[in-house]
Amino acid sequence: MNPRGTPERRPTTVVPMLAGAGLVAGAWALLPPYTGPALNTAARVEFADHVVPGIAVVGISLLSLALGRRGDAGQLLFAAGLGVALAGFWMVATHLPLVLQATRQQAPWGATVYHSAPGLAVLGLGVLWAASYGSGSKPRR
Repeated sequence: MNPRGTPERRPTTVVPMLAGAGLVAGAWALLPPYTGPALNTAARVEFADHVVPGIAVVGISLLSLALGRRGDAGQLLFAAGLGVALAGFWMVATHLPLVLQATRQQAPWGATVYHSAPGLAVLGLGVLWAASYGSGSKPRR
């Protein structure tokens, strides 16, 4: 229990939740180039915008599951959160031109949202993850 009288979450209970969310978000990030509405975008660009950060998030999540079993992995898990946030930032930044095209009616909004939403989810997860471990080995509530 913490001073407020509420139970503290131990890193071993938070890590599986964050890593599980990372696996889902990473898998979601991989989907847009191969499913859903098509865009007039080169395959190599889609690979760089979705596949590379998606694989990074999945890899970080799997590594975090392995490291999360250790009680002293707070700094590594903080770095993992920053890695996920960086992957999300990359995805958001590379989709800003697409959003601008959609505002000028040069790209369909449905495809724009479908391709951009995973980046926002990954970025949000990364920020939450890093904030959870920003103070050291115990996650903040």
